[in-house]
Amino acid sequence: MNCANLLENLGFDCAQRGNGALRLWSPFTFDDGEHLGLFLEPLGDDQWVVTDHADTLMHASALGARLTKSRLDGIRNRFPGVELTEGGALRATAKQEELPNVVTAVLNTAIAISHSEDRWLPKSSEKRFNQIVGHELQAVAGERLKRNVMVQGISGHQLEFPFVIDLPTGGRQFIQPVASGDEHIDWGNVYKAGGKMLDLKSAGSDEDQRIVVVEDIPGDEELGKAITFLSVTTSVLLFSHRKQWLERFGRAA
Repeated sequence: MNCANLLENLGFDCAQRGNGALRLWSPFTFDDGEHLGLFLEPLGDDQWVVTDHADTLMHASALGARLTKSRLDGIRNRFPGVELTEGGALRATAKQEELPNVVTAVLNTAIAISHSEDRWLPKSSEKRFNQIVGHELQAVAGERLKRNVMVQGISGHQLEFPFVIDLPTGGRQFIQPVASGDEHIDWGNVYKAGGKMLDLKSAGSDEDQRIVVVEDIPGDEELGKAITFLSVTTSVLLFSHRKQWLERFGRAA
């Protein structure tokens, strides 16, 4: 087997390696433009191993994807003809006449992993908490809940609020979630929300129209300081007490 023979059946770029091995680059790419590739290595007796030497999962891992057991088992279940080794390599063996089909099978598995990369990336604490708060607000406010609303602050800057609820009386409530990190409040989110609410306050909005929802973690010694800081410019609601304050948005809706 050589590159010329293989390329008659597959539209790949190919290079010879030592000991009769071949390096293949497919026309398919990851989102960053890197081509998915495979290795073909002779085993003797007309047998070949087709593998990616864990390149596909290493690419996902380098981006920060969480390679959990359930996710890897899901790949194994979808592509039972291709082995996903404990070391993260995709691997299958084939006779020479079976190579095109086996290369396609291994490549399809690699493509499936590449398509999963974005879903496997951890969400930022801000994005995660916004989704949680949005779900709770949608349940009580319904169609009065608007998302990603832009308003102009006194600074002249356009301020984006993840959630705005229109009141029956014609007013609007601007809601900004403030996420915590792993152990305590995320001060980056606190300062960003405080600055946004100060700008909105200076533009003349009523105090009860400016609301932050804080993700409070039990035992967080910095939570009180964050609430004090935010209370200067906005009403502060604790997410853990949502059974109490969600009712106000239900009535508003």
